[in-house]
Amino acid sequence: MPEDQDNSFQPTRQYLLSEGQVRAAFILSAVGMTALLLLLLILATAKPESRFVEADPTEFRQGLTAATSALSGYEMFEDGRARLDIDRAMELVAERGVQSPGMVAAGASAAAPGGAQEGAAPGADAGSGADDDEQALPAVDGAVAYGTCAACHQANGAGIPGAFPPLAGHAAELYQADPSYMIDVVLYGLTGQIQVDGVSYNGFMPSHEHLADAEIAAILNHVMTSFGNEEAVDSFEAYTEADVEAQRGLELSSDEVHALRADLNLE
Repeated sequence: MPEDQDNSFQPTRQYLLSEGQVRAAFILSAVGMTALLLLLLILATAKPESRFVEADPTEFRQGLTAATSALSGYEMFEDGRARLDIDRAMELVAERGVQSPGMVAAGASAAAPGGAQEGAAPGADAGSGADDDEQALPAVDGAVAYGTCAACHQANGAGIPGAFPPLAGHAAELYQADPSYMIDVVLYGLTGQIQVDGVSYNGFMPSHEHLADAEIAAILNHVMTSFGNEEAVDSFEAYTEADVEAQRGLELSSDEVHALRADLNLE
């Protein structure tokens, strides 16, 4: 055998993946990663679609009926509005510990000093029908009774410009024009636009027919002897229960009271 012949084993190099396969795998992974990022971006910015489904009002109405079944004077209408008798509403406020809600409920004047007895008509004599030896109730304190009015017209009678007209000075003008008109305003309220000292007011004053004649007279006497009103009139004659009783029989509306104001030629 020739000496220059080499019979030793020469290994051959082999790879699991070729260069082309590695390149293809890299390109595919890059494309897949890009596609995944795009999908996540689309999902993050897409707005979910939803439809409005009207709720069944039956359960709500059943709950409302159960919750209000114990309320007397409560009435529910088909359009969702409700109505509660004002006397019952004031009773509920009192039951919750409010000592002075700012209004006097019907019949509440019986507990006030000088008010009518329970069950008596407004303005009736507190001592009528009582035993001869029963002590008469003291006169109504006008300053205390005026607390019903002070919530709007303020304790000093200055009112709130543009919202509630003042009584200081203006009450004297009303008295000079017609003393009985002030009784009408308290008894029946006032609806409509008015001008006081160049300021326009277009609110609503509620009726206070529930007050006894003695209370209304005391309130008006307090107003006319306070806030500088007494000095603004030529002479002032105190209101009496009889004065209020005479006007109570007119049964006016708040609109009619507003029309009467126009006849006073104040503006």
